[in-house]
Amino acid sequence: MKRKTISLSMLVVLLFLLLPGAASAATPSFTDIQHHWAKSYILDFASKGFIKGYPDGTFRPDKPITRAEFTCILESSMGTTPSTSPSVQTFSDTANHWAHAQIAEAVLKGILVVSEYPNGLKPDGAILRSEAAAMMIRALGQSPDNAVTSFNDQGQIAKSMYAGYIKAASDEGLMNGYPDGTFRPFQVVTRAEACVMLSKLVNEPGGSSSSQAPPATTGNTSSSSGLTGLVVQGNTYTLSNSKIYLRNNQANVPVYSINLSGSLVYINNTFPFTLNATSNNPDLVVNNARYLNCQLSVSGNDLVAVPASLVLDSVTYNGSTYDSYYVKLYVGGKNDNYYLSDAELVDGHTVKIAGANYDLGSTQIAIALGDSFYAIQGIEITGSDISLSLTAINPVVVSSLDLSDISAIFVNSQSLSLDTVSTLFFIVGGSQYNLSDVTIDASGNFTANGKNYAANQVTMVITGNSNQTNFYQLESASSLGGKFIFSCTASSVTSWAIVNNDYVDASTVQIISGAGAYTLNNVLVVSDNLVRINGQQYSANNLSCMINGTYYSIEDINYNTTLNLPTLETGEATSAPVGVLSSQPTSYVFYLNNSVYQTGATGATINAGGTWAAFGSITFPDSSHFAYNNTSYNLMGAQVQINGTQFTISDIALRLSSQVMEVYLQAS
Repeated sequence: MKRKTISLSMLVVLLFLLLPGAASAATPSFTDIQHHWAKSYILDFASKGFIKGYPDGTFRPDKPITRAEFTCILESSMGTTPSTSPSVQTFSDTANHWAHAQIAEAVLKGILVVSEYPNGLKPDGAILRSEAAAMMIRALGQSPDNAVTSFNDQGQIAKSMYAGYIKAASDEGLMNGYPDGTFRPFQVVTRAEACVMLSKLVNEPGGSSSSQAPPATTGNTSSSSGLTGLVVQGNTYTLSNSKIYLRNNQANVPVYSINLSGSLVYINNTFPFTLNATSNNPDLVVNNARYLNCQLSVSGNDLVAVPASLVLDSVTYNGSTYDSYYVKLYVGGKNDNYYLSDAELVDGHTVKIAGANYDLGSTQIAIALGDSFYAIQGIEITGSDISLSLTAINPVVVSSLDLSDISAIFVNSQSLSLDTVSTLFFIVGGSQYNLSDVTIDASGNFTANGKNYAANQVTMVITGNSNQTNFYQLESASSLGGKFIFSCTASSVTSWAIVNNDYVDASTVQIISGAGAYTLNNVLVVSDNLVRINGQQYSANNLSCMINGTYYSIEDINYNTTLNLPTLETGEATSAPVGVLSSQPTSYVFYLNNSVYQTGATGATINAGGTWAAFGSITFPDSSHFAYNNTSYNLMGAQVQINGTQFTISDIALRLSSQVMEVYLQAS
């Protein structure tokens, strides 16, 4: 009896969640979708009675949806009423299921195919994205398209029996891929995703039903008047015959009603906007034109929208449609973080990106569609229909490189024999990246870990067949015939170290023994946690270190015999040792003639007994002296070089609270 009671309770809840007759006319409110990306779709579908929330007031948008639930919502949204006594033979495990009638109707209409589930439908199992694609395309009465898709995981898609339906669903705009370009055919569909794709389905030709009528108006619009059209840039579009959308949270919400109440306009009785406002105006989409920041007014039965700018909402090429929000855009061959939706369309040959205008004839503006790259040659704008004139070009960005993708490496204009290269990696932002880990654009810029770097910010590390490792400073990277040519010089860093897994200049790391400070490049690592300094051996337990003005305990110090450099792992920050200023400077400001000459110590060195030492490699035992390799020197009168120009220190001031040292210079 207990099992029967639970099953009956589940049936009541499921009927409450799914049956359209249980819907309220007012737009529902759920406690857990306030900031969800699919909020507008969920509210749209719920307001039409196609889906309900849970008795506790939640919707649970990221919960997987079952095959039975998806079938019921699909039929409900399309206005299909299942037979009360279905005669069609269905699945072995659905005869006594609560959704038996809806499943049977889907089988009768060819939406579900019994032979595809030889072991039963498993109606309470989560539906996969590939299955959902097949059901929707069949519901529209369309056929699969067995052409190759543009998704990055085409190999996975090809493994699905529904590959052709995935292509068709993508082309119809029912299902999009993910920002990484994948489709993920074997991933389950969530309740939120179901609302999005089925909302698109019922707005397809042949997919709408009488349930498309807008819900009853809420209290906000009880005295409202309905508008029937939208006017944009002199063109009129009727709600009944045009594809009009409200852009909301990077998703297009179909517009099925526009109501006027005083100075407010309500779209779908859910989204209020103030007439003649100068801010918080909507983005509206008609066909593939997206009108941004539309100032709204009313003329007769029409809503008049005056957009601040125009962008492309989607682009269709070679039979595939791409959302401009996910189409990468490249300006002048650079891999900046732009997308096609960032390009405002000024006229047929001009786009505006990040506030700057670009003439398509002067600056290459390129996009990536799938794995191919195209230069935009021109833009044709006919009302709300926008088309791009595209020309295929060589890849603007290249990733997943290996040694075979390198044509030549020049060191000081001398060609390096690639046959002698055993391993190659890059140091970018202090971290190590293999060839396959970086992306290089047509301008020679690197992208690593989501950040962009110029070539001269990158160090190339090459280990030859003789196991000798060399560090080179890149000057440029260029592409020729699909392969890269690297030009570089010997690294300005003469001694490297790995500190907390980052590559650093060893001369900028101080090893502290008592009150003495020694640069790491002058410390001999004898074995694990044992070092020799000035002929004496020390255990790492008795040492500390200073990096960028902060003292740390040493957890481990060792030597990497493959790269021939020391490695260091630091512990917690510690106080300064006895005999050293408790607060070391972390930054510098250089003054000349009482004006700021330079902020920061980049390119600045100080003469320490004939050695030009970087400011990051010295310590300050007191406010009048600096120390380098355990030798103390006077600050006053010391010689300083900044980018090759020599000065003499006339005065200094250490601001202990901010750890900024002010260095006053006079020309030498």
